[in-house]
Amino acid sequence: MEKKNLDVQSGTQGACAPILPEKTCWSDEYLAKPAPFSASKRELLLAVFLYVPAYLYLCGARYAFPVFCALFVLAVEWFYRDAPRTWESWFWLSCVAVTAYAVSFGKNRVWGDLTVLFTHAFAVYYVLCRANRLLEGETSHLLPLDALFGLIVFPFRHFFLRIRTVGYGVSHVRSGKKAKPAVLMFAALGFTLAVGLLILAVQDLSRADAAFSDAAAQIISALRFKVNGAVLWNAVLSLPVGAYLFGLIAGTGRESLEGVRARGQKVNAAISALHKIPMALWTAVLGVFALVYAAFFVLQAGYLFGAFTKAVPEGYTVAEYARQGFFSLCRVMAVNFALLWLVTRWGAKPVREDRGTLALSVLLLVQSLAFAAVAAAKLHLYIDIYGFTPLRFQSAWLIGVLSCGAVCAGISLLTGKKTFRIWTMLSAAALTLLSLY
Repeated sequence: MEKKNLDVQSGTQGACAPILPEKTCWSDEYLAKPAPFSASKRELLLAVFLYVPAYLYLCGARYAFPVFCALFVLAVEWFYRDAPRTWESWFWLSCVAVTAYAVSFGKNRVWGDLTVLFTHAFAVYYVLCRANRLLEGETSHLLPLDALFGLIVFPFRHFFLRIRTVGYGVSHVRSGKKAKPAVLMFAALGFTLAVGLLILAVQDLSRADAAFSDAAAQIISALRFKVNGAVLWNAVLSLPVGAYLFGLIAGTGRESLEGVRARGQKVNAAISALHKIPMALWTAVLGVFALVYAAFFVLQAGYLFGAFTKAVPEGYTVAEYARQGFFSLCRVMAVNFALLWLVTRWGAKPVREDRGTLALSVLLLVQSLAFAAVAAAKLHLYIDIYGFTPLRFQSAWLIGVLSCGAVCAGISLLTGKKTFRIWTMLSAAALTLLSLY
């Protein structure tokens, strides 16, 4: 007894066994089995239906692409018919329809083959809007992340969802009870054996009677399927295409609405955590940019603003003067947008609460509009002499997008209203309408 008491008093805990409660539930909590997979009737029907548009997508016939687009939209609308609809989904659906029409009927002289890519991008974004699975519930500054989720994350996360859905449909009877795998295996085995016995019986009857042999040969010849290499190859490739489409449509619907919104909140919280840099530093940086642009305008006034009066500088042809520096001016505007994004996202406080930073930010946007006006004047001079071409239409669209972005950014800075969605939709509408030229 004395030795046991000494052991207890010395605190030799390493030799002591842990005391466990009599009843534990940790195994139920940490080793709980995941819920069994199940598919709705709507998912089962969609999984089967998508075999047709997936094949049409690779068919190559002229009618195939518009029919594919129509079936794709029909599938999305049917699948989400009970989901609440946002008005924005109508806009992106219109973009899909117009660009698909342009591709199908050759109305894509401005964008060429890029129109097909635009149709794909609009279609993916239309699905996100129709399913209400945008990170902020609408088009926002998180557009690049929404596009990433729609194009890559959701479809490939659920890439094998159609296989699981079809397997679920095959392994369950109409009553909803799961069929035993042994029953399915023996049913398939029995069908195979019956077909084999039928073939043997037909062969024996053919040997016994010449007339029956001729009739059987004619029937077999009529039923014989002639395999076309292109058709077979398209049918094989349509399987991963259909899996992607099903992952996009049905997989997006399986994403939790609360989870999608939570991701958007996390991203915004991470961006808000970047508000560390003192506003005095940003004011100094914006001031340097504004002074550099002002000096550029003063030193190059005759060269820059000659396009407004159609006065080509000495030593330049009209084509050289119109082309030189056009895209450089556009890139300068893009740099200004990037700088303003850093100021608004990394500043220690909102820009509207610092008058100096706000004034210089607005000045930077005004200077950006001046760059856009010079580029537009050069482009107008070029078009006035040489006429329209698809590339000049693209240049005009780019100037319009940058100018609209500068105006929307200025309104947002001065009023605090969100204008990114307006800018995005105006840019997409202009791009879509140009595809009809």
